[in-house]
Amino acid sequence: MTFCDFFDLKELFWQQWNSMRWKIKGFEFCEHQQTLTKEHSAVRLEPMTSELLAYFCRHQNLVVSKAQLLEEVWRGRFVSDNTVSKLVTKLRKALKDDARNPAFIVTVPKRGYRFVAGASQITAANTGDTQQTPHLPKQSKAQRYLFIFLLCAICILAWFSFLKPSVAPAVLSAKAITSNKGSEYFPSFAADGVRLTYMNHDGEKFRLYVKNTLSGEQVEIEHEQEKGVGPASWNDTGTQLVYLVGNPESCQYFIREFNGMSMSAPKLIYTCNPGSYGRIKFTHNDNLLIFAESQAQGMPYSLYSLSLDDNTTQWLPQPDIHLAGNNQFDIHPTENKLLISSPDKQQWEGFYQLDLETQQLSLLFKLNAYICCGIWSHDGQHVVLMGEHPARDIVQYTLDGREKTVLFTGPLQLHRPERHSNGVDYVFTAFTYNVNVDEYNLADKQSVSMLNDSVDERLAVLSPDANHAAYVNLSSGNEELWLFNRNTQKRSKITHFEDGRHYLDLAWSPDQRKIAALTLNAIHVIDVKSGKAKPLPLPQKEYRGVSFKSPKVLAFSVKLDATWQVVEYHLEDNSMVRLPPKWKSIQYHALADNWLWVDQDDKWYSGGNATPFTMPKENVPAFYGRQFNVRKSGQHIAFYDRQQNQIQFYKNQSEKPFVTIQSQEGHFSLNGNIVLTSQKSSSANSSDLYQTYRVPTQ
Repeated sequence: MTFCDFFDLKELFWQQWNSMRWKIKGFEFCEHQQTLTKEHSAVRLEPMTSELLAYFCRHQNLVVSKAQLLEEVWRGRFVSDNTVSKLVTKLRKALKDDARNPAFIVTVPKRGYRFVAGASQITAANTGDTQQTPHLPKQSKAQRYLFIFLLCAICILAWFSFLKPSVAPAVLSAKAITSNKGSEYFPSFAADGVRLTYMNHDGEKFRLYVKNTLSGEQVEIEHEQEKGVGPASWNDTGTQLVYLVGNPESCQYFIREFNGMSMSAPKLIYTCNPGSYGRIKFTHNDNLLIFAESQAQGMPYSLYSLSLDDNTTQWLPQPDIHLAGNNQFDIHPTENKLLISSPDKQQWEGFYQLDLETQQLSLLFKLNAYICCGIWSHDGQHVVLMGEHPARDIVQYTLDGREKTVLFTGPLQLHRPERHSNGVDYVFTAFTYNVNVDEYNLADKQSVSMLNDSVDERLAVLSPDANHAAYVNLSSGNEELWLFNRNTQKRSKITHFEDGRHYLDLAWSPDQRKIAALTLNAIHVIDVKSGKAKPLPLPQKEYRGVSFKSPKVLAFSVKLDATWQVVEYHLEDNSMVRLPPKWKSIQYHALADNWLWVDQDDKWYSGGNATPFTMPKENVPAFYGRQFNVRKSGQHIAFYDRQQNQIQFYKNQSEKPFVTIQSQEGHFSLNGNIVLTSQKSSSANSSDLYQTYRVPTQ
């Protein structure tokens, strides 16, 4: 390599760096940092908004269709035209552009958009509005020689690194650190790296323990017998533990002082809303804590700070509330910053940073995946979380979400990791139980195991003629749709997916030729014979209560104007009909007598004419998560009681159930006298806590 080569390298560096920066009227846009700056005030753009603006800069004054944007910005990922429009609106808002009198983005009716702002690249020698080939600034001889020397040194080091045999990286393995009966959750290590606090559920109640992982000594943090205890969190020095105590009628947070394994009496610091089972954590100031609270059980969560100095709480700036709200958060390992995991309207999981000192909230990145619960990495420069469903990995993302690294892979399904206080490892829950399907006959009150493998079989749904059951199986590593023939006892695999999609509900068409499959933010219609799946061209958002009205009409509930409303989708022409806003939910069935309607006042109706219907109990919810919570078949009505963990079956006009089936899974299917229930292989579950560790390779 000659000296001229070095200067060419420097020229190339400047070109690559400067190609990421644009001047757009009074703004400066940096693609690499995803920032939009004006008069020394910078705004961080969402990743897709940044990509859209970069595309417009490279295609200015050209009419760009929505189809082009879908292909080249979304790179073929399935989204709707409405998604494009919303992102353009976001970009206009960031640029303070008026759509009625645009200075940046002009809408060309029926054709697309044109970017008219006159963007130009910013180069080392050019800060004007015309785009030029970059030139190096003038330099002194000393500067040039210093630059050459540094480049030579870098090349020499790189050469020696190339010649030197590489050392194989350490392999990340894991070991169990608990082995209690039941399931362990929410691990938190004290600063000494020895004392571990965690929750345990033995099938009866939640208990909180502190364990010395070296000696094995363990103490339980007890309160009133009828209340569950935990989760808990240590302060930075490991001298204090804050934790939740609660049941449906009570919610309280306590602090105990710790000296080794000895603890003080509990001190009540806050009384939360009954039924609000949120987490609480110390910040780096022992007198300031962060907690999540809901207005009542089943309501979404918001984040608050609690000051022990004056016993005041304060609502924190946070993402808009969707689904369960903002109950997943983490404290930065060294700074007063929160990492908040929160879904948006499209069900994309967003990871947000909140600076507790300035109260500034900013989006780091979003992922369109069934994932959960990001935490800060040990260096505070990455986001760590479990991998996509079924989660068997711990993965790490850069703060812009562009680079992903797998930190650990294991054979078991994992739950949210936590940082170990040793500054290196992570702790997580690994599950060993699986979900099976039982068949129950209401006539003779007999139960048999229908699907019982070593992997999950979920969401079993009886066909209209009750001869088959469609269900989801994980034996291939991905969720796949299977069929079970109740007459021949044979199973057959229908789909062959490799995209990690996660099913939330299934519904048969009346002619038994199709199955609607509800996923995180989409609805797929699957042909039973061919296994081909077609996603409906719908906006990515939350849908609930999917059912077929006819072989060609599919219904579901979606949130419109702040209320759940029913939409019917016509498969033949992809048209949609919004039903009268009175209806929150309609559950169609092959037999019109089994139709169930719910209005906005949570009043029930049944049959094809929507006749008023009295439920056996008051306040029975229409939904269990995304699924219907109530099923009707002839004279039988059934629903899942989540408080008692049981499915209750009534006869019409009866106030007492004639059959109850214990179940920790809310999903069930009812057709005639046949009931399919999803049951965990152990009533107490089975999961333990694991800790990663590094094994140097030879």
